[in-house]
Amino acid sequence: MTAGAADAAGKVAGAAPAVPPAAVRGERLWQRIDDRLAWCDGWLARWLPAEFNLLAQAGAAANVALLVATVTGVLMFVWYSPSLQFAYPSLAAIQGRTLGGWVRALHRYSSDLTMLLLFVHLGRVFFARKFSGARWLPWVSGIVMLATIWFIGWTGYWLVWDQPAQQVAVSSMRLLDALPIFGEPLGRLYIADRTVPSLLFFVIFFLHMLLPLAIAVGLVVHLARLSRARLLPRRELTLAVVVALALASVLVPAPLDARAEMAVKAEAFTVDAWYLSPLALGLRFQSAGLWVAMFGGVALGALVPWLLGKRRAPVAFQAVVTPERCHSCSQCSQDCPFDAITLVARTDGKRFPSQAQVDPARCVGCGVCGGSCDSGGIALTWFDTRIEETRIERAIESAVAGNRATAVALIAAEIPAPFPVLPGYQVHRVPTASWIRANLIERMFELGVRGVLVVRDARTEASARDGGRWVEDRLAGARPPVVRPQRTKGGVWRVFDFDPSRPQELAQAAEQLRTGVVGVARRPARLTIAIGGLALALLATFAAVAPSHLHVANPASPAPELVLSIKAFGDLLPTAAIDAAADAAKPVHMRGRTTEKPRRAAVVVRLTVDGVSEERAYEAKGVSHDGSAIGEWRRPWSVGEYQVVVEILPGGTQPAVRWAGTVKAVARRLQVITYDSAGGFLVE
Repeated sequence: MTAGAADAAGKVAGAAPAVPPAAVRGERLWQRIDDRLAWCDGWLARWLPAEFNLLAQAGAAANVALLVATVTGVLMFVWYSPSLQFAYPSLAAIQGRTLGGWVRALHRYSSDLTMLLLFVHLGRVFFARKFSGARWLPWVSGIVMLATIWFIGWTGYWLVWDQPAQQVAVSSMRLLDALPIFGEPLGRLYIADRTVPSLLFFVIFFLHMLLPLAIAVGLVVHLARLSRARLLPRRELTLAVVVALALASVLVPAPLDARAEMAVKAEAFTVDAWYLSPLALGLRFQSAGLWVAMFGGVALGALVPWLLGKRRAPVAFQAVVTPERCHSCSQCSQDCPFDAITLVARTDGKRFPSQAQVDPARCVGCGVCGGSCDSGGIALTWFDTRIEETRIERAIESAVAGNRATAVALIAAEIPAPFPVLPGYQVHRVPTASWIRANLIERMFELGVRGVLVVRDARTEASARDGGRWVEDRLAGARPPVVRPQRTKGGVWRVFDFDPSRPQELAQAAEQLRTGVVGVARRPARLTIAIGGLALALLATFAAVAPSHLHVANPASPAPELVLSIKAFGDLLPTAAIDAAADAAKPVHMRGRTTEKPRRAAVVVRLTVDGVSEERAYEAKGVSHDGSAIGEWRRPWSVGEYQVVVEILPGGTQPAVRWAGTVKAVARRLQVITYDSAGGFLVE
């Protein structure tokens, strides 16, 4: 006996191998939560199979809602005018239960449902621990797409140009002004209706229309490592989502607040929590709050694979190919749920044209490929096909010889224990249901087993994805490698989808199979499925709509404010005298001129209110401080009339510029005075 054979015999004689090391930190906690989600899916499956369950198909259903939002967004061009002056009137004209109002509500609510379903999908993937190792790319691309969809919604609410849109615009400008990239603060453009730039409004509209193309690119990246990925759910579920959105849009028209007025501080306004939640931080903590909400959350989410994932050597859990046993059938490549297996040129000189090769960047170690290989040329390192099959067969031989068991239950390891007791069964855990090879089933029947029960993890987020279905196809002779009926010796088999909410059904199915009665899986009636699917879609839709009608109070102080905005040039400061010796050392064409860059003096603003004066100095902008001084002075005051004098002191020999007048302070309003060197003073 060779050393390798002796090692194999030792493994066979012992117990089943230990499972690979945990892929993530907190594995037990996530497993418990995932088990509860599986229990909920199982409970719903009594009336609504998983393929019709909106919550189980959240990712694909989100694509349906996003598609509805895209189509209705294009239809909105019939009524909407994308200009600063006419945007609000065009929407006010279709407010209520008009055709245009219905399309607008459908556009808004489909966007809300998209966010709800994306968060459901995100949570399910997270608790299923599908973010570490080879799955990091789908996770990170999903986080980026979620942030992109949120930003598209943020710009969409800007385009309404009502009071919430005003808050969105002002908060966005504060966010940008926190970055040292603009010479002139953008926030000062949003202190009066006159100064709001129409061009910037069109840029936002352009982004809102263009960014959905980025989602299409993101979906390509998101699904790049999946085989047989479906963008949309079944037609019945798609129809249920569309009908639910249409009904909600009829019953609950989309809200529209008062028109945006930059000088008015609204007492309250309607907020869509799915997209405008960062306003709460932006209004209270200014730009810092928005930076934390928008970019801190995205960065933290994108880093989850490295923050919670554990580094594991690929050989600890992935599949490996034994080239000399590979017959180039390509079945493992066809069955792999993650597109991790390709056929490459032979390396051993055998007559077969190619051999399988596993991409370690894609393999998650689900074990589906093991059941695809009739020759045993591909296997998991920790659950070697030939070694483990031999161990199972020896255990069966011993049980049959001692009349201890006449049936075998092969249970997918991804299904959490404990299980009900299965009298008369010998139970073996396997990596996943489709790890089971046709050869193993045939040999078990030849050894005297009368019934084989394969217990499959039927959850939507099962680790093997759709690969779990291949075992039933192989047993039924519909997908190679098939179980040959003449080799079953009259034995019976059944593939059972385990339901954690009804574990007793596993015991019932096992008893039926052992006694020779193969039960038929119960399935809800079509009418029950249709009603259940639509009801769940309606429930999810209204759950998405409700947070989009939050009436929140404006945290800004209701006290009136005087806002003074200036853009003025300070006097040019004198440059140093030319040094004769240094000037002589310069090239001829540079002599007689100073190389010192010109600088401007700071502009002093003196504000006098009812005889009381205050001063502030504003430095010139630009790297060399040679540009205009730009600033904004906000001064809270009480309701009443005030005698106000504003003086602009540019320094040097330039004369001061003065304005004086009576300003009436009104609650919840900004009293705005602007000064520009080119246009002088304006009182808004």
